[in-house]
Amino acid sequence: MTDASILIVTEDQTELKNLSIAIKKMGFPSPARATGGSDAWSMLKSSPVDCVIAAYEMEEMSGLALLKILRREDTLGDIPVFLTHDAFTKIKVIKAGQAGVTGLFVIPFDREGIKTKIEMALDGVKDPVIEKTSETIDKGLELIERKEYAKALEVFQKLVSRKENPEYYFNIGYIKTAQNRHPEAIEAFSKATQLDRLYVKAYEAMARAYRAMGQTEKAEEYMQTAAEIYMDTDKLGSAEDLLNELLESGTNSLNVFNTLGVLHRKKGNMEQALQQYKKALKVHPDEPYIYYNIGRLYLDIKDMDNAKKYFQAALDKDHGFEEAKQVLKAIDLGLI
Repeated sequence: MTDASILIVTEDQTELKNLSIAIKKMGFPSPARATGGSDAWSMLKSSPVDCVIAAYEMEEMSGLALLKILRREDTLGDIPVFLTHDAFTKIKVIKAGQAGVTGLFVIPFDREGIKTKIEMALDGVKDPVIEKTSETIDKGLELIERKEYAKALEVFQKLVSRKENPEYYFNIGYIKTAQNRHPEAIEAFSKATQLDRLYVKAYEAMARAYRAMGQTEKAEEYMQTAAEIYMDTDKLGSAEDLLNELLESGTNSLNVFNTLGVLHRKKGNMEQALQQYKKALKVHPDEPYIYYNIGRLYLDIKDMDNAKKYFQAALDKDHGFEEAKQVLKAIDLGLI
């Protein structure tokens, strides 16, 4: 795919020049250039490309931050993204892998290695595990379309109970990183993040199938699971849509209100977060972790008096709540 469009993103003019020359010598067209993450993001929204190569660290917006933004987008989420650095530490490899990086390029660049990795990414050949998972999900969705809900659920249940699930590949990624086998680590992390995006479709489909069968508790359970995966991958808008859909269906669940509280806190909407937490308390006034979450919210906004009040309330509900004990101790010692 030598006619592929490539975007290079870096603040380092020397790296930008050298990589641009290298890309052209590999037989690709002249790459587009951006001098920062936000500049690249603006360009990609108006003119998507086939591949992005970005510096891991940049002052204005890092390549890692750009990668996370792209992976949250439905239309741009599958673009191959490579990150560059002159010394990838274990922590950097793990952060890049968790965010869904396609590969890592170490400076000084290995031109043949870069060409091979870009060509493989652009060929779009799916890993057999990803291909099989995608086919299984399509089969389940077709069964739902035909209103064969029980058969669809059987297909999805077999899928989500497989040993080779996202967590399995995340663990492989951590192990390979610890062994300094970074290419293998990134390959495992890539599988894990792709599977995460597929599994969330499966959980959503299961929820809708259970709802169609009148099994509202099961429907809520799987919709909640899908929402939590979206939150873990920073797709907060998608998570919020699912949780609001649950509320509109008439649920009055502690978990939904509490999860919405966590979601709004992540988004910085503290008043809305507090409203959701308090709704959760009305459903279950004796649940210690809700008091703890409210305490964390007050901690975020530096209201120490209310933070202590709610952490203490969590401890009153559960005398063995170690996290609440530790935070209270830290506040008393002036450590936070």
